[in-house]
Amino acid sequence: MRHLFRRISWKLAVVTGILVCLVILALSLPIYWQTRNTLEDQLTDHLRTNIENISEKLDPRLIDFIQKYPGSTIIKDSLTELLNHELRKYSASAIYLIDQHNNIFLIAGNRASAVQSSMIHKREIQKSRTKGIAFSPLFSDASGKTYKSVFKVIYIENDSEIVLGLDADAQFLKYTVRLRQRIILIGIIVLIFSIITASVLSQTLTRPLRQLTKFAEDIGKGRAEITNLRKRHDEIGFLGKTMEKMRREIKQREKDNKQLIASVAHEIRNPLAGMQVNAELLMEAAQKSAEVDLYSKAIAKEIKNLSNIVENFLAYAKPIEFTRATYPLKPIFEEIRSKIKTDFPDHQILIQGNGNARVHPEKIKHAFFNILKNACESSAPNTEIVISIQQKNEVLSISILNQGLPIPVDIQPQIFEAFFSTKSSGVGLGLSISKSIVEQHGGRIFLACSDAGGTEFVIQLPIG
Repeated sequence: MRHLFRRISWKLAVVTGILVCLVILALSLPIYWQTRNTLEDQLTDHLRTNIENISEKLDPRLIDFIQKYPGSTIIKDSLTELLNHELRKYSASAIYLIDQHNNIFLIAGNRASAVQSSMIHKREIQKSRTKGIAFSPLFSDASGKTYKSVFKVIYIENDSEIVLGLDADAQFLKYTVRLRQRIILIGIIVLIFSIITASVLSQTLTRPLRQLTKFAEDIGKGRAEITNLRKRHDEIGFLGKTMEKMRREIKQREKDNKQLIASVAHEIRNPLAGMQVNAELLMEAAQKSAEVDLYSKAIAKEIKNLSNIVENFLAYAKPIEFTRATYPLKPIFEEIRSKIKTDFPDHQILIQGNGNARVHPEKIKHAFFNILKNACESSAPNTEIVISIQQKNEVLSISILNQGLPIPVDIQPQIFEAFFSTKSSGVGLGLSISKSIVEQHGGRIFLACSDAGGTEFVIQLPIG
């Protein structure tokens, strides 16, 4: 998941989703609250008008008489009938009278809502006694219906007062709840659509960026086949053209450098051949003189070293195309071991396992020889060098492990670079050439480990 959110496309999708949410909230919430408040304000205005009209029709003397003589059913019924008439006229839910002790002594309409309102709105009732009129917030009864109450004080004889209560049905405000639900639903749909759209559109940006990344990696690895870039007419297209121009310039410089190296190697090769012939003739003529024989052998050895250097230069400068076939690798390593034993007779080279790979035997032999020679040079005599050949799925893996000193960590990334060497002799092309040959075979080579337990190089080749 962490790697997933490192991608620009997902970051853009998340940012777009957040922005869409903020826009929806900024637009929808004010609309919702404005609509709800407007409807509630209209209800409040109607309640104010209605309770004013009802209070004008109430005779304070009748109310005072009922309070003094609660057993007088005639007057009470008459007043109740008046309230019922007003209840139907204004489509109210309940109209009721509250005494000074906040007790209801007369109710017309929905008794349950009236009792509930008088119990939970004592604060508003008290406020009406001082302010003249007060409104309650919305409340719901046990059935879930929504109501709003208004209270108005009515003064009767002897400076006493009662409170007239009016409950109105506020069910129409439920439509604002539906409005809120629809806003949320539309917001979710728009959010999902915007995230999908942002993800799709961001792919048009991140896909060419990934192609450019692959293109840069191919340039760095010096691969012959470079990723094809689609032509674009924006900043990414300009960057791709710049990188393509850079690739051509690098390739041209590399070609010029290799031509220079090849020319120098050819110029050195001809006199070396003559020197080698003369050294061999000198060795034949000097067989009777031990001292001259020693010097001539030393000359021949140095000429051989120079010849190897020239061959490495040529192999690096002019990698040639070749055909491949399926060969077992163990006999190839056995041939290399026999050849390398002449220079490193005390090293114990063990070959374990076998397997077939599609290779050019001479080219791959050159790559294996360079790596095995490095292993011998890096380890002490009488130590083991283990070559393990194993087949893993469609890949043949070759491990070459020596017991020499570990390669310093700071130079490990450079060991496959051309002309990099920590030895006093040589030009630092052995591992670079081996890497080039292995990659020409469609394989890869890497340093698996280098520590106190030994240094291990691994070569992976396609199986035959």
